[in-house]
Amino acid sequence: MKKSSTELEKSLEILVIKMSALGDVIQTLPVIPVLKQRFPGSRIHWLVEEAAEPVVRCHPGVDRVLVSRRSAWPRQFRRPETWPAAISQIRALVAELRKPYDLAIDFQGLLKSGIWMGLAKAQRKVGFRRARERLNRLFLNETVRGIDGELHAVERYLQLAAWLGCPKAGQPEFGLRAPQESKSRMRDFLASQGWAPDSPWAVLVPSARWPSKRWSQVGFARLGDRLAGSLGLQVALVGVGQDRPLVEGIRGKMLNRSINLAGSTDIPALMAILEMAKVVVSTDSGPMHMAAALGTPVVALFGPTAPWLTGPYGTNHRVVRREMSCSPCFRKRCPTKSCMESIDPEEVFQQVRLLIEETGHRASREKPVEKLALEAFA
Repeated sequence: MKKSSTELEKSLEILVIKMSALGDVIQTLPVIPVLKQRFPGSRIHWLVEEAAEPVVRCHPGVDRVLVSRRSAWPRQFRRPETWPAAISQIRALVAELRKPYDLAIDFQGLLKSGIWMGLAKAQRKVGFRRARERLNRLFLNETVRGIDGELHAVERYLQLAAWLGCPKAGQPEFGLRAPQESKSRMRDFLASQGWAPDSPWAVLVPSARWPSKRWSQVGFARLGDRLAGSLGLQVALVGVGQDRPLVEGIRGKMLNRSINLAGSTDIPALMAILEMAKVVVSTDSGPMHMAAALGTPVVALFGPTAPWLTGPYGTNHRVVRREMSCSPCFRKRCPTKSCMESIDPEEVFQQVRLLIEETGHRASREKPVEKLALEAFA
């Protein structure tokens, strides 16, 4: 007996392709609930690279995660003894993609995502008409026109989903939560280091993939002292392992106590400390998007990039940015970094204070400003 169109929709196998980077993957998460609403009973498979894999696995709406180990494979192919493992992994991934899908959606718009789309066995292969790399369109059989490139990334992805008949989200739902086990482990770790896990935290994210996005060490140090000295917040600095010297440089300029978590957290643990925080202050980075998706108030520092395109999404966030003729330039490197260097720590602090008051995420105590913390590096 032939199934009705409704019955077919209830058993759709949907492939989502959004592979990197961490922040981009997080900004795509709101398409999951609207796809589930449009196609009840569907199973969503997500193709992602290994760096962002844990985030996708933490989303309850994703039924299966396929992983492209694009970072590991070049290293494996440089050593003949690891060729068999790499070849086996690639073959296994291609075999998974060759299983029949009813619908495949490329939210990336790059050549690399297009190649995987080409390998996928899907009846419908949907993506942007104005893809970031034109060759991506060669691998699609349905391209979507009319999506404004000046929309925020979250809204662009939702518009692509809306073209498929998905309902328009009022307030997009990221659906991201830190695993309870990771929160318990983070609390135990902080307690073992002499901190009070359940007292209010401010998390600072000083690094970014582009050097031009980074704020000064002195700026973060002054801000950290203000948060600790004036608002009574415990201060944690996060990043990957290679960020430890940067974080230590900031801590060395601080007068108040802080903890360096750079390189000490996997993705679920990073999610845990960001979710525990009263406020996160961040450069334009993956952890900034993660904090916003977790519902933690964010003060974001922007310079060479455009917050209206890739800023923290939602209402409980603030952006500190200098209006300059050259910004946004979208350059990865800059000889002056004047747009970032001109950001005043006191202005950032005041934005944090106001945001905490507005969102109800009040610190445990308020006390007069300690001028020494501000004047130490004048």
